[in-house]
Amino acid sequence: MIDKMKLSRRAALKTLGVAAAGALAAPSVITRSLAAGETLVVYNFDGLLGKVIKDHWIDPFSQKTGVKVEVLTMQGSSPPMAKIKAQIDAGRPDADVIPMQMTDYIFGVRNNLFQPIDAKDMPEYANLYPDYITPYGPKLVLWSYGLAYNTDKIKTAPTAWADLWDPQYKGKAALNEALFDQALEMVNLVSKGKPLPVDDGTFAALTKLRPNLATLWTTGAQAEQLLRTGEVWIMPVWNGRVYPLKDQGVPVDFVAPKEGFFTRSDPFCIPRGAKNPDIAKAFINFSCTAAPQQAMAEKLFYASPNQKVVYPPDIARRVVVATKEDMARAVPENFEVIVDNLPEWRRRWDAWKQS
Repeated sequence: MIDKMKLSRRAALKTLGVAAAGALAAPSVITRSLAAGETLVVYNFDGLLGKVIKDHWIDPFSQKTGVKVEVLTMQGSSPPMAKIKAQIDAGRPDADVIPMQMTDYIFGVRNNLFQPIDAKDMPEYANLYPDYITPYGPKLVLWSYGLAYNTDKIKTAPTAWADLWDPQYKGKAALNEALFDQALEMVNLVSKGKPLPVDDGTFAALTKLRPNLATLWTTGAQAEQLLRTGEVWIMPVWNGRVYPLKDQGVPVDFVAPKEGFFTRSDPFCIPRGAKNPDIAKAFINFSCTAAPQQAMAEKLFYASPNQKVVYPPDIARRVVVATKEDMARAVPENFEVIVDNLPEWRRRWDAWKQS
C-alpha cells in the first residue's frame, strides 16, 4: 500500500516542475526532498551578467530547492550552438538550460534542438507580457542597445546614431563586432531610416564611418575597458554595460538615439533530450518570478518581461524599456531575415574590414 502511494521519480519531478516552480518563496519539505541529490546543468553568460544570474537566480534556486546547479560559462554572449546541436543529435546534451541570443534561438528552432514548454508547467507565465513567451521558453534579460559616451570629453550629450559620423570623433568611436548584424542595422537606421535591407548602401555608409573608428570590439568586457580608459569617447553598446561603470565613477552615460533604439532579449530553453527537464522548468519558472527579475533590473539595469517588477524612477530611466509603451518604441528586428542572411553579411563584413 505504501509503495503504491509513493511518487515515482518522474511524477515527483513533474510535481516540482509545476508546483515548486512558482515563486518558491518558502519551499516545502517535500520540495526539498524531491530535489535532494539532483543536479541541474545550466549554461550561463560570462562577466557581470553571468554574476548577476548566478547570485540572484541560480544560487537562490539551489538554496530553496536543494538542487545542485552546475554552471557552464559561455565565452561571450552566445552558447556554442554547433557543439550543442551535435550533442543533441547524438542524444547527449551537456546542459538542461540554455540561454541564448534570438539568432541562436531561430537556429535552434529550425534544427529541432529544443523541447516545447507547456504553459501549464510555468505558473509565472501568467505575469509575463505575452510577447515574451515562446513555445520553447521565456525571453528574459531585456537589454537595450544605444549610445554610450564619455561625459568628460563630450559636453553636449549626443542624441542620434548619426552623431557617430561627426568628424570631431575621428579615431574616438568604436563598433560592436560580436553582434555585427546589429551594427549593420544601426548604420541602416542612419542611412535608410530602417534596419533592413543590408546592401551596398549599408557598407558605403559604414565606410564613411571608418575614419572615426578606433577599433571593433568583440566582448562586453572589452567595451567596458575602452570606456573606462577613455580610449573611446562614443560607441553603440548595451545599457547594462554603461551604468555600472557610471556608478563606479567612470565619466560615462547612455542615451537612446532619436532614430530608434534596439531592445533584444534572451530566450531560456531546454534542449531536446535534457537529463532533468522538469527541474529545468522549475528553474526557468523561478527565474521569471519578480525577485530574480527585480535584481536584474537593480543590479544591471536590464528590464524584465514580468509585469510585477517595479522600477523606481532612477532605475526606470536606466532600464530604457520600463513599460509596455517603452518596449513598443524599440525598433523591430526581423530575426528570421537576419539568420537567413548572416553568412553573407559576415562575408561582406570581413571583406569590408580588409578593404
